[in-house]
Order: sequence, then structure tokens, then C-alpha cells
Amino acid sequence: MVKHIVFFRLKNEFEAATRLAHAKEIKQRLEALSDSIPELLAIGVGINFNVTDNAADISLYTEFATRGDLDNYLQHPEHVAVVPFVNSLTEERRVVDYDL
Repeated sequence: MVKHIVFFRLKNEFEAATRLAHAKEIKQRLEALSDSIPELLAIGVGINFNVTDNAADISLYTEFATRGDLDNYLQHPEHVAVVPFVNSLTEERRVVDYDL
């Protein structure tokens, strides 16, 4: 089992209401990937409510059977199509991939 976890920080220029709207749109688009990528065994997208300076705004949690399945997900056209949208709204991305 492989876990793929990503934390995103939205661009600082967005005001609170805009940040929340962008976070909800990112969440919806990422969760929709579960319908089209068979290697994706589990997905969860969370919108952070912690307001400390070291907190991320959005978390992505995914599970795959193998590292190859993770690679297939990362290269899947539906995933590749979401990346530019997410990148346009975020300024930082941190990722952790590990075997369970």
C-alpha cells in the first residue's frame, strides 16, 4: 500500500471568502478524480480551519496499491488536467509518499 499526501497553501493575495471558494473548487476537482482513475483506491481532501502561520490550507490524502499505480495516477490525463488549475491558485506544495 502506498500513501500520497500533499499539502497546499493558497496564494496570500486572496481574501478570506475568495480563499474558501478556491479551496472548495480545488477539493471538488481533486475528489472528482476518483471517478476516472482506477488506480486511486482512496482519496480525501480537507480544507484547513487552523489559522496559525505554519498551517497549510488544503490537504490531499490518497492511497494506491503500488508505486507504479501512484505513477500512473500522476501521469493520468485527468490528473494532469487538474494540475494547472491547482497551481494557478497555490503558492506552495509539500508532498510525502510512503509505503505502508
